[in-house]
Amino acid sequence: MENRTKYLFLTGLCLTQVIAFAPQVLAAEETERDDRPLIEPDVKPVPVDEALIDTENFEIGAFVGVLNIEDFESSMVYGGKLTYHLSESFFFEAGIGFAEGGQTSFENLAGNVQVLTDSERDYSYYNINLGYNVLPGEAFLTENYAFNTNFYLIAGAGSTDFAGDTRFTVNVGAGYQILLTDSVAIHLGVRQHYYRIDVVGPEKTSINTEISSGLSVFF
Repeated sequence: MENRTKYLFLTGLCLTQVIAFAPQVLAAEETERDDRPLIEPDVKPVPVDEALIDTENFEIGAFVGVLNIEDFESSMVYGGKLTYHLSESFFFEAGIGFAEGGQTSFENLAGNVQVLTDSERDYSYYNINLGYNVLPGEAFLTENYAFNTNFYLIAGAGSTDFAGDTRFTVNVGAGYQILLTDSVAIHLGVRQHYYRIDVVGPEKTSINTEISSGLSVFF
């Protein structure tokens, strides 16, 4: 009788412990189940090769484009640029360009009349500018290869030799840089050149628009 009583007592004690710990075990299992996503994504990271700017701060390049010389038609323009990068955002640029002025509307109508000699139609300029990278970003050629890009604003001053005189010139513009490799980039740019001129009438501010593309190398 005594053994049976002990057996019943131990059995009851075990049942009590099981009942006490069962909610905790179930809660832990429920938490573990809740933490697991319903669908296990099979995602594999894809390496992307990026062209990065080298540690060199200097950049040299050449460009070609079209320059609209006010009152003297549009002309092909070409030249070169030397750039020093102060930081990731700011840079100095020294540029030089060459073009040739065409005929004025008066010359086209009058026939043999020439407002400028052939040598006076030679157009050249140089300037020193400060640029600011406004929107650095990326352009994807494929899903596995990306080009670093920069949209920048630029402004500066210099001089223009045209129509037998040297004229103080201010220029402002914007550009888009695409880094092809770690050290080679292409540029697309638009500039406005402002200077005073009085060749075809009263003195006025001439506004010459330049659109160009170029290739540059970091060194």
